[in-house]
Amino acid sequence: MDSLEELFVHRLAQQYYVEQELVDALDEMAIDATNERLSRGFTDHRDETRTQVERIEDVFAALDRPAEARDSPVLDALEEERRDLEREITDDDLRNMVYLNAGMTTERFEMTAYERLSTMAGELGYGDAVRKPLESNYDEEKAAYRELSAMETASELKSLWERLTP
Repeated sequence: MDSLEELFVHRLAQQYYVEQELVDALDEMAIDATNERLSRGFTDHRDETRTQVERIEDVFAALDRPAEARDSPVLDALEEERRDLEREITDDDLRNMVYLNAGMTTERFEMTAYERLSTMAGELGYGDAVRKPLESNYDEEKAAYRELSAMETASELKSLWERLTP
């Protein structure tokens, strides 16, 4: 790799992988979460994530390249940690808290990835066909993070915090 354009395509391919993997992860957490608000939030974001996958495909098309996915070691590590904790936790409320934390961590990671892609797209002089889909995905990730953050202090999860802390 010896150009910003090649780095951009590499990072775009990683984000394509991330979004594809998260469709399944969000579906799993939506099914396994016992908190209705959390489950519904994961279901809604799973549906948004499917649209985000399509937007990344649109970006590849605008670049006149086939859509390709490249592994993302960061996402793989985050998912491995979530699954490890899932296997060890027997308390439903504590599992919900793990899901909430996993969701917030992943959203922060994705926001950073889209900020990086947008910056590179600007430096490369790419037009709206590349930049707008990335900005839309970023905006949705930011909104999802805000929603998860609000849940963290919502009354139903506040009582969970109280139950789990001495």
